[in-house]
Amino acid sequence: MRRLSLDEAAVFHGHLGPFLALGYRAGEIVVEILKPSSFNELKAVVRCPLKTPYSCFIDGVQCSTCCTVGKRTLEIVEGDGITLEVEGPRGGRLRLKVREEAFSKIRSTNKLEEAARWVLDAPLEALFEIL
Repeated sequence: MRRLSLDEAAVFHGHLGPFLALGYRAGEIVVEILKPSSFNELKAVVRCPLKTPYSCFIDGVQCSTCCTVGKRTLEIVEGDGITLEVEGPRGGRLRLKVREEAFSKIRSTNKLEEAARWVLDAPLEALFEIL
């Protein structure tokens, strides 16, 4: 299974921003834990506000998991906060929720790339709750 690199995801999305990076990291966690052998073994649901910058999370998830709306392996649902729920092979399931503290840290900087770099360097526990 070949997924897009973070650099490729930034090109796909148009820039490297913190919500793209959050989605990418969430997808990386899912792939690492659920260990799919092909891109068809994951089915994901993203719940988030359907407005930028929050919806940028969706592009990060697509690029790191290979789940897409077109393949019907990615469902988008309007919601508060941001969560990623994934079903994987052998009945595996994982649910991640972006922590409020991560939102606060991202909002505290006006520089998108600086906020994205923080997301990429932060410990996973600072970004997500695993539910």
